[in-house]
Amino acid sequence: MFYWVIALLLVGMGGYTGYTNWSTYFKAKKVREQFLKTHPDAEVIKNGQTRTWLYLLMLAFCVGLGIWLLVSPSSENFDVNTRISQAVVYIGLGIFAFAMAGEALMDSTLISSPEALVYEDQILKYKNIRGVNIGKGWFKSSYILLNQAQEIPVAKATALKVDALLVEWKRNRKETFRSRKERRAAARREREGK
Repeated sequence: MFYWVIALLLVGMGGYTGYTNWSTYFKAKKVREQFLKTHPDAEVIKNGQTRTWLYLLMLAFCVGLGIWLLVSPSSENFDVNTRISQAVVYIGLGIFAFAMAGEALMDSTLISSPEALVYEDQILKYKNIRGVNIGKGWFKSSYILLNQAQEIPVAKATALKVDALLVEWKRNRKETFRSRKERRAAARREREGK
């Protein structure tokens, strides 16, 4: 009975997580395509596919083990009910791994333009990013800090890349930033030149 409860929980959670992750993935794909059409100077940044490959490997292993348990012959100390419930547990883990592969695939791609970046299904303007909190760990333990006390959890590799892009944006902005007096003088020269 214990394996059946675990199996149903894993299949249910994996199915729900898979639905939300993959629907967000396809929404993000549309946002990215639209952003690339409207920003020809945008750059697509691949942030590493390691997590995606690990989840796909876990998917193949768990589903393979689950199928093997379903088709393996019964023995005296391994009854049919236990074997089937354990197979469903491993298939549930495979479903969960498939769900997480969608999230990892979506998180591993950033699109950067001179004034904004696209992360998942959100367009983040650099001027609205307060900073990046880089945590320890491989999963989403780092945060992109936005105005109005909003935080977006990201993987460490993504946080490092966003931090580098933010530093570059601030440097470029500082180089091109002019004071009010300089802007007025440039506007006056432009009017007199016409």
